[in-house]
Amino acid sequence: MRPALALQLVTVFAVSVTGLVFPQNAKAPSQKPLPQDYSFTIQANRFWTDTGIDLNRGDRIHVTGPVIACEGPSPSEKEHLPLPSAPAGALLLKLHLESNPILASPDADLPVIGPSHLYFGVNGWQCHGTAPARVHVEWHQPPAKTP
Repeated sequence: MRPALALQLVTVFAVSVTGLVFPQNAKAPSQKPLPQDYSFTIQANRFWTDTGIDLNRGDRIHVTGPVIACEGPSPSEKEHLPLPSAPAGALLLKLHLESNPILASPDADLPVIGPSHLYFGVNGWQCHGTAPARVHVEWHQPPAKTP
């Protein structure tokens, strides 16, 4: 066999096998993003604490937190709480800073229906100390990575 013809045959064979072993349009297997857990210490004297957690449609959050001791409110002061229907000292959450608060004490489980950002606060203005908050996020898509 002539050397040039042998080289051509080896080259054609190598290219054919490479195409079978390494397909050109191969996609990485899709993986469901893992849930993620967060813990926060919420200062009772701050109005709203930014958690830094961005959420998107399809995500789901589960929040747990206690009701902490607060001074008051008297029945006439209760209407001035951020969420009058909740006990004073309860952990509250918001998915938008300008939205109405949601009771998160002792726990809350929420589907996220659009782009959101998680904030925590305490229901009261005469509360002292801190409130621990835990968040479990079931990501619909993986969170965006920051450079």
